Amino acid sequence: MSFDYDFRMRIGAPRPTVFERLLRIEHLSRWFCGWSRIEPKVGGAFKFGGETCLVLPEGRGWETKIDEGEVLRRFAFTWPIRGSNTRVAYDLADAPGDATLLRTTHGGMPIQTTTCGTIQDAWRMCLGNLKSIAEGRGDSIRPDHAPVTPGELRLSVLIEAPRAKVFAAFEDPAAVVHWSSGGVPDGPVQVEPRKGGTFSLDRGEVANQVQEWKQGERIVLHATRQPDQSIVFDFEEKASGTAIYFAAKGFDSHPESVLRWRGRWSDRLVCLKNFVESGSSGFLNAYRDQMKEA
Repeated sequence: MSFDYDFRMRIGAPRPTVFERLLRIEHLSRWFCGWSRIEPKVGGAFKFGGETCLVLPEGRGWETKIDEGEVLRRFAFTWPIRGSNTRVAYDLADAPGDATLLRTTHGGMPIQTTTCGTIQDAWRMCLGNLKSIAEGRGDSIRPDHAPVTPGELRLSVLIEAPRAKVFAAFEDPAAVVHWSSGGVPDGPVQVEPRKGGTFSLDRGEVANQVQEWKQGERIVLHATRQPDQSIVFDFEEKASGTAIYFAAKGFDSHPESVLRWRGRWSDRLVCLKNFVESGSSGFLNAYRDQMKEA
């Protein structure tokens, strides 16, 4: 069994700008990998690695080459992972408003999860950071392969916006359904911004009750059927924007469960950052449509 991934995204930057961010090493290190060496031409060598790749390299890194391309419109390469020659391709097209439509495909993956969570969530983090830097903003959460602590999860993200604007993205159901899905909702959300209200992001998750809603400062959620489970968002104003400190406890004592949630919430926080800063998380196809078994 293998897995094929297909991500479609709108980036608010011209096609040449996005294409450059896909190929130049100073940009690749901010969204795709820790280090790279690349000859940006068909047949050119492409070497990359580091701890922020969506899969940790077995050695120092990977050595491959660009085996297909069209200037400013497409390039593809083979990525050998766990004994399989997976294939990544980027296709770019112009969109209204001096923007770019980017389609990223990754076919033949032999695994669905890695040491940072699911491959899907890791790719979404990477592409969310690509969108941010192509639009002239900062990168944020990257795939994290550090060992997890059973039953506990902590994350943080800096959003380049005032605290009131960031907090407002949690109060409006239309905003929540956008950033929690990445741009294409997969069902309704429930948002009642008050103590005792309901806060639920999608059908596959346990509904949460609001235990604390301190305007502009803190949100505490507890699972309605499992009160020992909690999610906490703390908002702190910084010179360059607003920091969100996320903590989740009591969800499961198994590391695999915490690992999955680390990837899922890392993706959501990257989507939240893009939504607040640019008005859109960017994805054009639904989460459920981005991965298929082959």
